[in-house]
Amino acid sequence: MSNRLPETELANWAFLPTADKRRALEAFARPKAIPGTYEPFRQVFPDTVNQQLPLFCDGLTRSSWDAVETRLVKACNGREDLLRMNRQILAATHKYAEELGVAASALDVRPLRIDGVDYSFGLNLLIRYRGHATIVFLDMRKSNGLTPAGRNFVFSALHHRFREAYVDLIEVQAQIWRYRSNKDRTLVPIFEEGEILRWDDMVDAVHETHRIWDEVRRGAPPARKVVGLGPLFD
Repeated sequence: MSNRLPETELANWAFLPTADKRRALEAFARPKAIPGTYEPFRQVFPDTVNQQLPLFCDGLTRSSWDAVETRLVKACNGREDLLRMNRQILAATHKYAEELGVAASALDVRPLRIDGVDYSFGLNLLIRYRGHATIVFLDMRKSNGLTPAGRNFVFSALHHRFREAYVDLIEVQAQIWRYRSNKDRTLVPIFEEGEILRWDDMVDAVHETHRIWDEVRRGAPPARKVVGLGPLFD
Protein backbone atom coordinates (compact mmCIF):
# COMPACT_ATOMS: atom_id res chain seq x y z
CA MET A 1 0.00 0.00 0.00
CA SER A 2 1.43 3.36 -1.03
CA ASN A 3 2.14 5.98 1.62
CA ARG A 4 1.38 8.76 -0.86
CA LEU A 5 -0.58 11.67 0.58
CA PRO A 6 -2.34 14.51 -1.24
CA GLU A 7 0.28 17.14 -1.97
CA THR A 8 -1.49 19.89 -0.05
CA GLU A 9 -1.62 17.80 3.13
CA LEU A 10 1.98 16.69 2.74
CA ALA A 11 3.13 20.28 2.27
CA ASN A 12 1.12 21.53 5.25
CA TRP A 13 2.10 18.78 7.66
CA ALA A 14 5.62 17.63 6.74
CA PHE A 15 7.38 20.03 9.12
CA LEU A 16 4.88 19.97 11.96
CA PRO A 17 6.08 18.67 15.34
CA THR A 18 5.68 14.89 15.46
CA ALA A 19 2.71 14.90 17.84
CA ASP A 20 0.84 17.53 15.79
CA LYS A 21 1.61 15.60 12.63
CA ARG A 22 0.11 12.43 14.08
CA ARG A 23 -3.05 14.25 15.21
CA ALA A 24 -3.48 15.72 11.74
CA LEU A 25 -3.02 12.34 10.07
CA GLU A 26 -5.40 10.62 12.48
CA ALA A 27 -8.06 13.21 11.69
CA PHE A 28 -7.36 12.82 7.97
CA ALA A 29 -7.86 9.05 8.21
CA ARG A 30 -11.40 9.36 9.59
CA PRO A 31 -14.18 8.78 7.04
CA LYS A 32 -15.53 11.98 5.55
CA ALA A 33 -17.75 13.15 2.73
CA ILE A 34 -15.84 13.96 -0.46
CA PRO A 35 -17.31 17.15 -1.95
CA GLY A 36 -16.20 16.49 -5.52
CA THR A 37 -13.16 16.63 -7.75
CA TYR A 38 -11.37 19.23 -9.83
CA GLU A 39 -10.22 16.60 -12.31
CA PRO A 40 -12.49 17.94 -15.10
CA PHE A 41 -10.89 21.37 -14.69
CA ARG A 42 -7.41 19.82 -14.78
CA GLN A 43 -8.29 18.12 -18.07
CA VAL A 44 -9.30 21.42 -19.66
CA PHE A 45 -6.64 23.56 -17.99
CA PRO A 46 -4.02 23.44 -20.81
CA ASP A 47 -6.55 24.84 -23.29
CA THR A 48 -7.62 27.48 -20.78
CA VAL A 49 -4.07 28.84 -20.49
CA ASN A 50 -3.56 28.57 -24.24
CA GLN A 51 -1.05 25.73 -24.44
CA GLN A 52 0.87 26.14 -27.68
CA LEU A 53 2.12 23.30 -29.84
CA PRO A 54 5.91 23.44 -30.45
CA LEU A 55 5.63 23.70 -34.22
CA PHE A 56 3.24 26.62 -34.00
CA CYS A 57 4.81 28.57 -31.11
CA ASP A 58 2.66 31.67 -30.58
CA GLY A 59 0.73 31.31 -33.81
CA LEU A 60 -2.33 29.51 -32.46
CA THR A 61 -5.59 31.31 -31.77
CA ARG A 62 -6.32 31.89 -28.08
CA SER A 63 -8.99 29.62 -26.61
CA SER A 64 -12.41 31.24 -26.37
CA TRP A 65 -14.60 30.89 -23.29
CA ASP A 66 -17.27 29.04 -25.28
CA ALA A 67 -14.70 26.50 -26.47
CA VAL A 68 -13.22 25.70 -23.05
CA GLU A 69 -16.65 25.62 -21.38
CA THR A 70 -17.85 23.10 -23.97
CA ARG A 71 -14.83 20.89 -23.21
CA LEU A 72 -15.53 21.18 -19.49
CA VAL A 73 -19.15 20.12 -19.92
CA LYS A 74 -17.95 17.03 -21.78
CA ALA A 75 -15.34 16.25 -19.10
CA CYS A 76 -18.03 16.40 -16.37
CA ASN A 77 -20.03 13.62 -18.07
CA GLY A 78 -23.42 15.13 -17.31
CA ARG A 79 -22.81 15.67 -13.58
CA GLU A 80 -24.26 19.08 -12.75
CA ASP A 81 -22.58 19.18 -9.33
CA LEU A 82 -19.16 18.73 -10.91
CA LEU A 83 -19.94 21.28 -13.59
CA ARG A 84 -20.92 23.93 -11.03
CA MET A 85 -17.82 23.22 -8.96
CA ASN A 86 -15.39 23.30 -11.88
CA ARG A 87 -16.96 26.07 -13.99
CA GLN A 88 -16.15 28.72 -11.36
CA ILE A 89 -12.41 28.11 -11.32
CA LEU A 90 -12.34 27.56 -15.08
CA ALA A 91 -13.92 30.99 -15.59
CA ALA A 92 -11.47 32.60 -13.14
CA THR A 93 -8.52 30.99 -14.91
CA HIS A 94 -9.72 31.97 -18.38
CA LYS A 95 -10.28 35.57 -17.25
CA TYR A 96 -6.79 35.73 -15.73
CA ALA A 97 -5.17 34.24 -18.83
CA GLU A 98 -6.96 36.69 -21.10
CA GLU A 99 -6.18 39.76 -19.00
CA LEU A 100 -2.47 38.95 -18.64
CA GLY A 101 -1.92 37.40 -22.07
CA VAL A 102 -0.91 34.05 -20.61
CA ALA A 103 0.21 31.19 -22.84
CA ALA A 104 1.80 27.85 -21.97
CA SER A 105 4.08 25.18 -23.35
CA ALA A 106 4.48 21.58 -22.25
CA LEU A 107 7.41 20.51 -20.08
CA ASP A 108 8.85 17.00 -20.16
CA VAL A 109 9.95 16.70 -16.54
CA ARG A 110 10.16 13.85 -14.08
CA PRO A 111 8.00 13.67 -10.96
CA LEU A 112 9.60 14.66 -7.67
CA ARG A 113 10.49 11.41 -5.94
CA ILE A 114 10.58 11.82 -2.17
CA ASP A 115 11.11 8.87 0.18
CA GLY A 116 10.39 6.46 -2.67
CA VAL A 117 7.07 8.10 -3.63
CA ASP A 118 6.42 10.16 -6.77
CA TYR A 119 4.82 13.57 -6.30
CA SER A 120 4.01 16.16 -8.96
CA PHE A 121 4.26 19.50 -7.14
CA GLY A 122 3.62 21.72 -10.11
CA LEU A 123 2.10 21.50 -13.56
CA ASN A 124 4.02 19.98 -16.45
CA LEU A 125 3.59 23.32 -18.16
CA LEU A 126 5.71 26.43 -18.49
CA ILE A 127 3.35 29.36 -17.99
CA ARG A 128 4.47 32.29 -20.11
CA TYR A 129 3.54 35.87 -19.34
CA ARG A 130 4.62 38.82 -21.42
CA GLY A 131 8.31 39.06 -20.60
CA HIS A 132 8.82 36.16 -18.21
CA ALA A 133 8.00 32.51 -17.59
CA THR A 134 6.94 30.68 -14.45
CA ILE A 135 6.19 27.24 -13.04
CA VAL A 136 2.89 26.95 -11.18
CA PHE A 137 1.23 24.97 -8.41
CA LEU A 138 -2.58 25.16 -8.22
CA ASP A 139 -4.15 25.76 -4.78
CA MET A 140 -7.83 25.32 -5.64
CA ARG A 141 -9.58 24.37 -2.41
CA LYS A 142 -12.18 26.64 -0.84
CA SER A 143 -10.99 25.50 2.60
CA ASN A 144 -8.02 23.56 3.98
CA GLY A 145 -5.71 24.94 1.32
CA LEU A 146 -2.03 25.67 1.76
CA THR A 147 -0.84 27.17 5.03
CA PRO A 148 2.15 29.56 5.10
CA ALA A 149 4.40 26.60 5.96
CA GLY A 150 2.75 24.61 3.17
CA ARG A 151 3.45 27.37 0.67
CA ASN A 152 7.12 27.38 1.67
CA PHE A 153 7.23 23.60 1.17
CA VAL A 154 5.59 23.93 -2.26
CA PHE A 155 7.97 26.65 -3.43
CA SER A 156 10.89 24.51 -2.27
CA ALA A 157 9.47 21.46 -4.05
CA LEU A 158 9.04 23.48 -7.25
CA HIS A 159 12.65 24.63 -6.99
CA HIS A 160 14.02 21.12 -6.51
CA ARG A 161 11.79 19.52 -9.16
CA PHE A 162 12.29 22.09 -11.90
CA ARG A 163 15.13 24.57 -11.43
CA GLU A 164 17.59 22.33 -9.65
CA ALA A 165 17.03 19.36 -11.96
CA TYR A 166 16.95 21.14 -15.34
CA VAL A 167 19.55 23.72 -16.30
CA ASP A 168 17.21 25.30 -18.87
CA LEU A 169 14.76 26.19 -16.11
CA ILE A 170 17.16 27.83 -13.66
CA GLU A 171 15.85 31.33 -14.36
CA VAL A 172 12.11 30.62 -14.32
CA GLN A 173 9.98 32.07 -11.55
CA ALA A 174 7.61 30.06 -9.35
CA GLN A 175 4.04 30.90 -8.39
CA ILE A 176 1.16 29.37 -6.49
CA TRP A 177 -2.18 30.15 -8.10
CA ARG A 178 -4.57 30.54 -5.18
CA TYR A 179 -8.29 30.50 -5.96
CA ARG A 180 -10.20 32.55 -3.41
CA SER A 181 -13.32 31.14 -1.77
CA ASN A 182 -15.48 34.03 -2.99
CA LYS A 183 -18.33 33.62 -5.47
CA ASP A 184 -16.09 34.14 -8.50
CA ARG A 185 -13.20 32.00 -7.15
CA THR A 186 -10.83 34.83 -8.09
CA LEU A 187 -7.34 33.68 -9.08
CA VAL A 188 -4.59 35.37 -7.06
CA PRO A 189 -0.95 34.54 -7.89
CA ILE A 190 1.29 34.12 -4.84
CA PHE A 191 4.95 34.83 -5.42
CA GLU A 192 7.92 33.11 -3.82
CA GLU A 193 8.48 33.83 -0.17
CA GLY A 194 10.80 32.45 2.47
CA GLU A 195 14.01 30.48 2.05
CA ILE A 196 14.21 27.33 -0.02
CA LEU A 197 14.17 24.27 2.23
CA ARG A 198 17.18 21.97 2.04
CA TRP A 199 16.44 18.81 0.07
CA ASP A 200 17.78 16.51 2.79
CA ASP A 201 15.57 18.20 5.38
CA MET A 202 12.54 17.76 3.14
CA VAL A 203 13.30 14.07 2.62
CA ASP A 204 13.66 13.51 6.38
CA ALA A 205 10.41 15.34 7.12
CA VAL A 206 8.49 13.44 4.43
CA HIS A 207 9.96 10.13 5.58
CA GLU A 208 8.66 10.74 9.10
CA THR A 209 5.27 11.80 7.71
CA HIS A 210 5.02 8.64 5.60
CA ARG A 211 6.02 6.49 8.58
CA ILE A 212 3.37 8.01 10.83
CA TRP A 213 0.75 7.77 8.06
CA ASP A 214 1.54 4.08 7.68
CA GLU A 215 1.20 3.56 11.44
CA VAL A 216 -2.12 5.42 11.52
CA ARG A 217 -3.61 3.37 8.70
CA ARG A 218 -2.46 0.11 10.31
CA GLY A 219 -3.68 1.16 13.75
CA ALA A 220 -0.17 0.71 15.06
CA PRO A 221 1.02 2.59 18.17
CA PRO A 222 3.56 5.38 17.75
CA ALA A 223 7.09 4.15 17.18
CA ARG A 224 9.04 4.39 20.43
CA LYS A 225 12.44 5.97 20.53
CA VAL A 226 15.21 3.67 21.62
CA VAL A 227 16.97 5.07 24.67
CA GLY A 228 20.61 4.13 25.09
CA LEU A 229 21.40 2.05 28.17
CA GLY A 230 24.96 3.24 28.42
CA PRO A 231 28.00 1.00 28.84
CA LEU A 232 27.45 -2.38 30.45
CA PHE A 233 30.75 -2.21 32.26
CA ASP A 234 32.66 0.71 33.68
